[in-house]
Amino acid sequence: MLNKSLIKIISIISLIVGAMMGLLAVIPPITFWVISALMLLMAPFVIIYFKKLNLLKEVETEKGMLIGAISGFSSFIGFSIIFFPVGFLIDAIFKIASLLWVKVVIQNFIFLVGMVFLIALLCAMFNAFTGFLTAYMYQYFRINKR
Repeated sequence: MLNKSLIKIISIISLIVGAMMGLLAVIPPITFWVISALMLLMAPFVIIYFKKLNLLKEVETEKGMLIGAISGFSSFIGFSIIFFPVGFLIDAIFKIASLLWVKVVIQNFIFLVGMVFLIALLCAMFNAFTGFLTAYMYQYFRINKR
């Protein structure tokens, strides 16, 4: 399937993109859209990016699902590492009502860890599906080009 170095690169890129999206999500009007994009679009982004760099020669559906699961899980972990502390600080300084839930969640650390892990698993499942769809579309258009 995928070699270990490619899995490490997928994880690192996903962590970085997730962290950048964590910074964007602190802006209250776009928080929902950033989290939605993180849940659905991380796998297609990674697959298309790797295909453009020629790190993936063949994009099979199994590889697409695996890339999606890895990128979805690690991107949400990177998102959470940045979003929750920054959101807490912004709520503490500016008292923004839409970030009050961040303050409540951070106060219970065990709940925070469990919630982040479960949402990261959910994100991995959604991205595995969108990775499957992306790989299927690559195969479909490659076959129909001939």
